[in-house]
Amino acid sequence: MTPTFAAIFAEQWEALPPALKAHYANRPFTRDHVTVEGTLDVEMHPLLRRLSGLIKATGMLTPYEGRAVPVTVHFRSEPDSDAFVFERVFRFEGRAPVTFRSRMVSKRPHSVTEYMATGIGWRARYDYHEGRVRLRHAGYAWRLFGLDIPLPISWLAGRGDAWEEATGEDSFRMYMDLRHPLLGKLYSYGGAFRVTEMRLDR
Repeated sequence: MTPTFAAIFAEQWEALPPALKAHYANRPFTRDHVTVEGTLDVEMHPLLRRLSGLIKATGMLTPYEGRAVPVTVHFRSEPDSDAFVFERVFRFEGRAPVTFRSRMVSKRPHSVTEYMATGIGWRARYDYHEGRVRLRHAGYAWRLFGLDIPLPISWLAGRGDAWEEATGEDSFRMYMDLRHPLLGKLYSYGGAFRVTEMRLDR
C-alpha cells in the first residue's frame, strides 16, 4: 500500500527528499502515526488578536501568538477512511496546550481540501518544485451532507499559501500565511521540525 500523498503528488512523489516522504508517510485505511516536533513563530494581525475568543471556540486557527512556540504535530491515518488527519499541539508559554485538528482529503492529484472542525474546508494545490512543497490557495468549501459547497469568501477570510522544504534526512522547515486583499497578512506561522516517531501499521 502506498502513502496517501503519493497519489496526491503523483509524478512528483519520487522526487521528494526523505524528510518530506517521512512527513507524508501515512497510508490510507491504516492506523499509521507519524510525529514531528519543533518550534513555530506565530504572528497575528491586531484584528485577529481581538477575535481570539471566537478563534478558540471555532478551532479554526490558534488563538494566540508567540516566538519559538514548542509544537508537536501528529499525522494520523484512519482505518475506515483515506483521510490524512493533521493534529497540531501548540504549547504557548503560560497557557494550557492548544490543539488544532483538521482532516485532509484529496479527490484528484495535486488537489487537497483541509476540513476544519466547523466543516469549512480550505482548498489547496500541492506541488513539489525546485526543492519545495508548495501549497497554493484554491478557495474554500463547506462540507454539508457529504457534498462540498463552494464558499466565495477569500475576499473576507483571506488567501492561504504555504511551503515546506527539507533541511536534513529527517528534518524540514515550513511557513504558511493567510493574507487579506486589503488588510495584508492576517496570520502566519513558520519554523523547523524533525520527524521523531514513525509507527506504520503492519
